[in-house]
Amino acid sequence: MGRALAGALLSKGYDVVGWDRDPERRTAAAAAGVTAVGDAREAAAGSDVVFTVLPHAGAVLEVALDAERGILGGLADGALLIDMTTAGPPLAHRLHGEFTAVGRRFVDAPVSGKAPGMTVLLGAEEGELGEAEQVLRDVASSVVHCGSRGAGYAVKLVNQHIKYAWYLASSEALLVAREWGLDTRTVVEAVERSSGASRGFADAAAYFLDDAAEVAAHGPARTIAKDMVLAAELAEAAGVSSPTLSVVTDFFGRLVASDYADRPFPAGNALLETLRTGRCADDVEETLL
Repeated sequence: MGRALAGALLSKGYDVVGWDRDPERRTAAAAAGVTAVGDAREAAAGSDVVFTVLPHAGAVLEVALDAERGILGGLADGALLIDMTTAGPPLAHRLHGEFTAVGRRFVDAPVSGKAPGMTVLLGAEEGELGEAEQVLRDVASSVVHCGSRGAGYAVKLVNQHIKYAWYLASSEALLVAREWGLDTRTVVEAVERSSGASRGFADAAAYFLDDAAEVAAHGPARTIAKDMVLAAELAEAAGVSSPTLSVVTDFFGRLVASDYADRPFPAGNALLETLRTGRCADDVEETLL
C-alpha cells in the first residue's frame, strides 16, 4: 500500500520523502523517485503532511511516538499525520491527544483498496483538514468523512466485519455446491449475475475455481485475523453480540494457528474444507487435523 501511495503522490507532482522499516523497500522506493531517509523523524521533518501505512497499532505508536526517531519529534507546528492503518478507535484517541498537546495534528484515515483508486475513511468532519484534504483527494477516488477522531478506524472495521462474513459464508456455500456435485464455474457465473454477488464472494470463488494467480493477489490470513479481532472488540465495546463475527474471528484465528497464517487468505479454504466436512483437503497437513 505504501508503494502505491508514494507512486500516486509522485504522479501528482508532490515531493515525497519516505522511510520504511524494511531496507529493501527503502531501496525500491528510492529507485521509484522517493527521497529515502534514515528514520521516520527525518521523513517528517519539513513535511506539511505525513502518511503512515503500518501492519498494526503497535507499529503506529512506535513510529509516531519514539522519542528519538518518531514522527512527532520531526513535525513542524501545525503539520498533519494521516494514518491509513487498520486499527481501533483507542489508537486515534491517544494519538490525537498526544499530537494536539504539542500543536501538531493527527487523523485516522484507513482505506479500502489502493492508491489512486482507494476509498479513504476519514475520522474528521467536513472541512476540518483544510487544504491538506486536497492531498488525500489527489491519491484517492473517494474520501468519506466518517465523523470525529476514531470514526474512520471504526467504519473500516465495520467494513471488514461485513466483507469477511460474506467471504466465509460464500466459501461455505461454494463448498456445499461442490459437495452436491454442481459445476463450480456454473455456480459462480450464476451467483455473479444474481443477488449473492459481492467482493467477498469473488475472493471465495478464486479458490474454488483454482485461480492460483487471483488467490496469490490477496493479503495474508494473519492480517485479516488481526482485523477480525479488532472488529470483535469494536462490537463488544458497543454492547453488541454478533454470532456471525464470532464464527469469522474463530476461523481466521484457526488459520493463524496453522500453516496458512502467512499465505494469501483464500488459500485457507483448504483448512475450511477439513473443518466443515471432516475430510482432509489435499493441501492440508495432517498436523492440522
